[in-house]
Amino acid sequence: MNKPILLKPVKASARLFRMLEKRGLIIPFCATKNVTGAKKGEYTLVDTLYSTAPRYGTHKLICVAKNETSIRLTTHPDNEDFIIIDMDKSKFKPLYLVIARHTGKVLEQKVRAGTLSAKDVVAVELAYNAPTSAFTLLKGVPHCEVTLPGRGRPPVFFVAEPSDFAMSYVETPGYSFTVRKP
Repeated sequence: MNKPILLKPVKASARLFRMLEKRGLIIPFCATKNVTGAKKGEYTLVDTLYSTAPRYGTHKLICVAKNETSIRLTTHPDNEDFIIIDMDKSKFKPLYLVIARHTGKVLEQKVRAGTLSAKDVVAVELAYNAPTSAFTLLKGVPHCEVTLPGRGRPPVFFVAEPSDFAMSYVETPGYSFTVRKP
């Protein structure tokens, strides 16, 4: 005979999640001390929140603080998931995802031909805790995350990606990119 256990649902709360974290049961999507403790002059800080055991497939979740203002497009050989949430409701400088409207090969062809224009690249201002706050960036897409120069806390975001992830730079000689203040 089973002994019935009646469970009364409780609302999710910051207090409950802190308790679950202290007990080693969850990892909240909150910026780590390594990332929030950025010193002046540090432009990109990354901290791994977890990485799966290789025997189950390789995957990790990283926390990124980005104070970079110069744009250098990169690509990756596999997809990555962006998660733009802020559990602490912090005040950050704006976060932009600069993304090419073409794959790396097409973009490089346009660079060589001298036909690259603002129509080929878009700077998307990402919003925290919005319907557009979680998405997958597909492999081979040139991109870069940046913020605007000036004072303020660097934006923090999360990325889920393969554990052993390569990054390649897309060369754009003769071109430079700038995000201007709206």
